[in-house]
Amino acid sequence: MASGVDTGVVASFVAAIAFDVLMPVAVVLWARRRLGVAWKVVGWGAVTFALSQLLTRVPLVQFFQYLLRDELKASPVFMGVWIALLCITAGLFEETARLWVFRGPLKDFRRWRDAVGFGVGHGGLESAVLIAGMAVLGLINLVALSQLDPSTLKVPPDVVEQVRQTKATFAALRWWEPLLGAYERAPAMVFHVAMSVLVLQRFVRGGVGWYWLAVACHALFNGVAVVAGKLAGAVAAEGAVTVGALVFLWVILRLRPKEPEPGPLATAP
Repeated sequence: MASGVDTGVVASFVAAIAFDVLMPVAVVLWARRRLGVAWKVVGWGAVTFALSQLLTRVPLVQFFQYLLRDELKASPVFMGVWIALLCITAGLFEETARLWVFRGPLKDFRRWRDAVGFGVGHGGLESAVLIAGMAVLGLINLVALSQLDPSTLKVPPDVVEQVRQTKATFAALRWWEPLLGAYERAPAMVFHVAMSVLVLQRFVRGGVGWYWLAVACHALFNGVAVVAGKLAGAVAAEGAVTVGALVFLWVILRLRPKEPEPGPLATAP
């Protein structure tokens, strides 16, 4: 291993990436075997994440964040408003996509177990593609920057300073910190299942309030995690996420039908 690279941190990155990819696979297989969830339901859950985040919201956020980069650096108030908008738009984009799919492509798959399978597919793609991809980029940057002397770069001074700061951030990582992102995937999976169950109630119980409740819960869940992280650090953020996941686990179980659900669609393709 190259000089300057903490092998413990590298190992944690590798373990986190493996968990981010393999955990969703295990949960999907569990949902298929235990609940009889159709592949179509899992697939639409994954497609919904791609449509609502990877192909729309994430590029838009990156674009506007670049345009507003100077304002975001200069004004803490502006940054606070921006974070609030990120949390709200996450809820609007993802919950609207869930609503659309249950109204259209999955109109014949409106059981509790289908909502669980949908949430597993949605959270699974997020974990295996977005979060694992970010961890891979983080690992590549860690290794590359460990071998780089910023003073040799022929770039503007502000860019050199950014490289120095990023290198210092990586150097300060403790061996277990990359594992926090992997740990977060389990509560996040519970969260996505809960949001799918909530949106499904729009059709099962009636009332658009269920959709708006999901949007509000989504924004609040993200917001609390961000605020906790900024005020008390990454461990506190994961603690907040864990508490939220326990609440949402209760929601999932509370909304589970007391009577057995009809079975014919359980093994539908």
